Amino acid sequence: MKVMKIITLFTLFLSIPSVFFAQITTKGVESKSLISESERSMSQGNKNSLTVSLPKTNAKFAEKIWKDFAKQYKGDYKRDKKNDEYFLDNAMIAGIGGGNTVDMYMKFSESNDVTTATLWIDLGGAYVNSKDFADKYSEAEKLMFNYAITVTREQTKEQLDEQQKNLKKLESEQKSLEKKNTNLHSDIEDYKKRILKAEADIQTNLKQQDDNKAKIETQKKLVEEVQKKLSTLN
Repeated sequence: MKVMKIITLFTLFLSIPSVFFAQITTKGVESKSLISESERSMSQGNKNSLTVSLPKTNAKFAEKIWKDFAKQYKGDYKRDKKNDEYFLDNAMIAGIGGGNTVDMYMKFSESNDVTTATLWIDLGGAYVNSKDFADKYSEAEKLMFNYAITVTREQTKEQLDEQQKNLKKLESEQKSLEKKNTNLHSDIEDYKKRILKAEADIQTNLKQQDDNKAKIETQKKLVEEVQKKLSTLN
């Protein structure tokens, strides 16, 4: 049974997305210790549980994913605020209930950017454990693995959405920069035309100044002649 359990765990780990594996290894957690079994305190007392650590995950996000994930098992989903638990009453889980309903309890705790999810499965007086219910426990492990993978998948989707938004923003900025560059080149061409026109206008202006200076000299002579004429009349 232990050999089969190891093979099952290894097979499941091969199916875990590389992002999730990277998150785990960066926290220094070996894959074999991803899911642990222990007795933990909950609303019904100290009961056997399965626990998984979710790196870089906040408890609120983990709970949201669990609520959606648990829908596949039917049952009545409730939140026990007093005990800070999430309860799924009369859940149908293939391979665990054996055609009967079971009760599921889930708790989340968050510390240092890691959320710990702890699951208890009540078979109807007895809780799933590897000693008394090896096959059912193996199925419960798969359930927790699939949940952990789902958390990572949804995190990755959110990261992808965020990065796509950032990409669109950068692409929009790039278009604006390219448009500005085009406008600047257009301005330069406009300035060049204006400079050429101004240079031509300068030459025209210089010629007009020369012509006007000549007219001034002629006009001065006319003024002098009229002044002379006026002086002879006094």
